[in-house]
Amino acid sequence: MHRRRLLAAGSATLLTAVTGCLGNFGPTDGPAEPDPEERVRIVESELVREGQGTDEETVAVEGVAQIIGDEEIRYVEVRAEFYDAEDDLLDTTVERIEDVTERRRWEFRIEYPHYGDEAAEVRGYSVDVATSL
Repeated sequence: MHRRRLLAAGSATLLTAVTGCLGNFGPTDGPAEPDPEERVRIVESELVREGQGTDEETVAVEGVAQIIGDEEIRYVEVRAEFYDAEDDLLDTTVERIEDVTERRRWEFRIEYPHYGDEAAEVRGYSVDVATSL
């Protein structure tokens, strides 16, 4: 099962880029079609568990994002959606990446906002990125 999601933007200055197909615990396949408006791309990602089987079990998406092209990017937002075994959306978390003007590539970590039994339900994820010039 593969999924594509777009991050909804409320402003015309916010540009959205689909960042790939993500299966259950799988790495990104990359975008199916290159988007000429794409400013930032998720170049790798994975679902990471810690404390598995305990009351403190946590789940996060860790990955690497990279600026595409030469334009100066001032704002980057990464959104992760977390899914259960039936492919039902459990929760969505959005993280803003600070200080992207000096870096062309950076790591990110987006934590699922619940832990323990609720974190154990997470079986898949998707990740998107939005930027502003």
